[in-house]
Amino acid sequence: MTGLPPPVKTRLLDTAGSLVDRIFLLPPKLAAPFVPPPVMDRNTYEQQLDFYIDNGYVARPSSFFSLPSAAPAFSIIEERPYHDGRYQVIAYNSGYETKNPMIRDAYHAHAANRTGYMVRWIHGDRPRNTVLCLHGYMLGEPRQARKMFRVKHLFSAGLDVALFIAPFHWRRRAGDVSKRGFFLQPGNAGMTCECVGQSMHDLAVTFHILVQLGAPQIGLIGASLGGYNTALFVCLSDMPAFGAMMVPAVNFSAPLGPDTARHAFPVDTPLRQKIFNVWEMHSPLKFLPKLSSDRLLVVASRGDRLCPFEHVQALCNKWRISDCHFLSGGHWLVFNSRQRGRAWYDFLSRMKFLDNSEL
Repeated sequence: MTGLPPPVKTRLLDTAGSLVDRIFLLPPKLAAPFVPPPVMDRNTYEQQLDFYIDNGYVARPSSFFSLPSAAPAFSIIEERPYHDGRYQVIAYNSGYETKNPMIRDAYHAHAANRTGYMVRWIHGDRPRNTVLCLHGYMLGEPRQARKMFRVKHLFSAGLDVALFIAPFHWRRRAGDVSKRGFFLQPGNAGMTCECVGQSMHDLAVTFHILVQLGAPQIGLIGASLGGYNTALFVCLSDMPAFGAMMVPAVNFSAPLGPDTARHAFPVDTPLRQKIFNVWEMHSPLKFLPKLSSDRLLVVASRGDRLCPFEHVQALCNKWRISDCHFLSGGHWLVFNSRQRGRAWYDFLSRMKFLDNSEL
């Protein structure tokens, strides 16, 4: 490709990245016709949707979210050495209650999700500035996150690092492997709304716990679904020192949105519109950030098909984020990944979280 004009080379690399994403999306599409639709009649489903519309949450999305003002009781349930510091797993009672009473029993029937978790890699001498990492969809296992966010490198640079476990991930999962994707349910917009609502609630809890543990400043970095949660949280709270979004989801309408769901009843145009109104209610594109734009970083791939690039570009334009980096490739296959790392560490330096001499 060395002899190709730069625009042609870029298009080819983006296409290659998109192809990998499409291959990743192929098994769910092939399996979809064989997955039985949820056992729910149209009237019940429409009543659930109407709850979010009639209570003004669709018109005023910020009113849907309830963030706690203090940390609940929490405990360190695991601890062991990590280099010259400590590795900890902290547990707390989420305390989240669904807004929609019609799905409350079904949502809270998953007892494991009532306990929230945070994982920390910390220095032992004193509290340090903390990078709080938000994992991707179905990627809440700490070993995965440790590699994804290069925890060792951040720790060696003098930072404490923490991992927020989103609802229905890792020890919070809804059941066996078949329910790993519980967080996003294209066939149940209300359940997905409540998952996002609990994510924001528990993320605020995590901030309060870190503050109580002495963290001077706490910055957010999220990837994919974690980028979605990062973007939304900086619109609801000014607690983060910064928000960094890597290949972020911004709108869940594609590629695995409500149109991919099967129902036990026909979906006409008015019902489809209701579904999408509720489904997109919590998209960061519906909000404006509480942090100034110079405290936000976006790194995305132009060929991304899992978290479509056009949505990310729309967010950067709406929020007027100048620190946006658009790379060649897709969601999984990124060709200039060094540029992503350079943008991230330059951003950390600009946020005064570390000194370039420490890298």
